[in-house]
Amino acid sequence: MKAPRLRIRARLPLRWRARLRAQRRWWRERSGAGEPERLFPPAGKGMVTIQTLSGAHADGTSAPPHRGRPGPRIAVLHASAGTGHQSAARALAAAIVQRSPDAVVREVDTLVFASRLYRGTYAASYNAMAARAPALWGVLYHSWAQASVHRSTSPMRLAMDRLNLRRLVKVVEGEGADAVVCTHFLPVEALSPRRGGGRMRVPLYCVITDFTAHPFWAFPHVDRYFVASGEVARELHGNGVPMERIEVTGIPVDPRFATAIGRDAARDRFGLDRDEPVVLVMGGGHGVGPLTALAAQLAALPSAPRVIVACGMNARLRAHIAALPAHESGRVRAIGFTHEVDAWLEASDVMVSKAGGLTCSEALIKRTPLVIFRPTPGQEVRNARYLEDAGAARHADTIEAVGATVERWLTHPDEREAVRAAAAGIASPHAAEVIARHVLDGITLRHARRG
Repeated sequence: MKAPRLRIRARLPLRWRARLRAQRRWWRERSGAGEPERLFPPAGKGMVTIQTLSGAHADGTSAPPHRGRPGPRIAVLHASAGTGHQSAARALAAAIVQRSPDAVVREVDTLVFASRLYRGTYAASYNAMAARAPALWGVLYHSWAQASVHRSTSPMRLAMDRLNLRRLVKVVEGEGADAVVCTHFLPVEALSPRRGGGRMRVPLYCVITDFTAHPFWAFPHVDRYFVASGEVARELHGNGVPMERIEVTGIPVDPRFATAIGRDAARDRFGLDRDEPVVLVMGGGHGVGPLTALAAQLAALPSAPRVIVACGMNARLRAHIAALPAHESGRVRAIGFTHEVDAWLEASDVMVSKAGGLTCSEALIKRTPLVIFRPTPGQEVRNARYLEDAGAARHADTIEAVGATVERWLTHPDEREAVRAAAAGIASPHAAEVIARHVLDGITLRHARRG
């Protein structure tokens, strides 16, 4: 009797699958025309996800032709395992173009270059584990950080990753970019050996998007690391990276977060009362966590705050929030995916969220007191520890603990202001601009030496 086949299928979120399909479709069309895969195609189409960049729009339509002498060509590589790496890449791409309008920047999902199996399981396995088995992810994260385990497992892991990213290496080497910037360790794994062997002749930069540096990030042939704090720099140095190759810049977020909107103006934009307490609850782009129960708990606090729940693309969560009695009475409000996080942060007295590096950095810049709710074991717990030690956040693992902290801050403005001051002390509102300047100055210097 023939044994039944066991089929395991890991699924990426819908928006990632749609994006990957669109980019693969573009490649197939070009391949049919006998043209190679390109990062910087002459027509300007391809792997662009920021509409304001030179070359093309996010939907693939051509942008107005570039006028004048073409500027530097920069590839910003990330991987769609979590949204923070992509957000950092977009922030850097926007900052580069803002500083050098003639620059041609391509913000690229590294997984597009991978094999179908690898592409289909890499992000999905991390997201599923972080959401459904966080304790297991925490065990793996800490075990991989141990020197003995890291030394024994890294050769196999690196070989597998590099095998699956051969196309990335081929395209990067053939395209002649002026610089490559990575906001995820995956493209660094593939490109660092080529940089060390001389096959890749342009600078390779790495941006760490958490307040911690796992050994995964440490490679010998990265020209420069950009990190969140001195603590991350020392941790990275402990993993073998020379200090002279590390620069403390902060985590890059969209440049618009550095522009103050004003509390009253932000509230007017969203139709919020200027005098009532407002609490913003975020669960990431997918609305992860028991946010319905949390919203109900917060709405019932004695201080009677208005609770705004950012549901991201989680339509089911939004429906559950809408079914709450507090939603009917107006005490709870659900919003979907938004590009106005900066304004929502300024409109809020307190924010409740997970501890992703980008989300925390955005809250720090806007000086919004942060209650970190059930951070994922591993990098998020370490992010929470860093922020709590700095006095800029409070870590809570239960809904009751979240409610107690929120009520305390809402009813004791002096304590809330102390948290705001601590957040301002460690915020890095211009990190993206600093990194963009370093990358562009490096290109100018290289060209001057050649000339």
